[in-house]
Amino acid sequence: MPITWKKTSEGTVQTPYIKLPSSFKVFQYINDIKINVIQSEQTKSLIIVHTKDDGTLIPARLHLGMKRVVELCAATYTIASTKEFKKAINHTYIPEKEALSAMLIREPIAQSPFLNTFLGSGFESRLYAVMDVHHVKDEKGIKGVSGRVCSYRIDIPEENNKQIHEDIKIGILYDSIAGGRNLIAAVDDLKKKFKNIEKFVFVSVYASYQGCVRVNKYCEERGIKAEFFCMHELLDASPLNEYDCFYPKWNICKEDEDILKSFYKEKYHDICMGGDWTANALGVEQAIEVFDIQMKELGLPNDFDI
Repeated sequence: MPITWKKTSEGTVQTPYIKLPSSFKVFQYINDIKINVIQSEQTKSLIIVHTKDDGTLIPARLHLGMKRVVELCAATYTIASTKEFKKAINHTYIPEKEALSAMLIREPIAQSPFLNTFLGSGFESRLYAVMDVHHVKDEKGIKGVSGRVCSYRIDIPEENNKQIHEDIKIGILYDSIAGGRNLIAAVDDLKKKFKNIEKFVFVSVYASYQGCVRVNKYCEERGIKAEFFCMHELLDASPLNEYDCFYPKWNICKEDEDILKSFYKEKYHDICMGGDWTANALGVEQAIEVFDIQMKELGLPNDFDI
């Protein structure tokens, strides 16, 4: 499946989370879906390869703990600094009146970078909803093929706030995208509460092509615009369960293939790019154990010095 990319901008931004300025590039998927991919030193450390202080290269899957969280914060801030993101949220809408910012959670503490990262134009103050959306297993026990809103905290109760509900025109949702079912459940739930929402902007660390297509189609069928922002590459969802995401054949950076091959040989399309979200930040030992299991399943050694 050929995918064409167009570089739309590049620049340098210094975030509150890192001391040195970081350069970035923005690429857009050339089709009828608005997908923006932001590439920077930080996104590369989260998805492809991390350079240790001594210059040693290790897989991004082994870039763990709070250092990883700092780079996630920096990468998220970089997205918010791009003209593409500013246009997506500010071009038509009034931030202090017409915006709703919501975060999907399953591991709340580890998701905190999305909470504490300033997203421009006061949008951090519009974080009205924290939604607990879970993957639901199908009849075969496969996880990730559907989603369900279980509970949430929303700070705009309907009582005595009818006008506020009617004013909301745009929603910004923060979550990674594999199959896209959790975001579809969130869109459906929020659209019922805020009937005048016209557009959703999705911000993801990991986002798959298949998930973005599915979410976009769901929104389009309901007359809602959708725009996506993700980090470094638009990934390829697992055909088994659309839960894991793999390095895509339609990649933007061909040079990353050589780096991945040095880690994973010819099986670089067969290793999950993300790992366990919470373990990556808070459970280093568990993250390493899971990575070791997956490497053994592929017949590869985990002999990296981390």
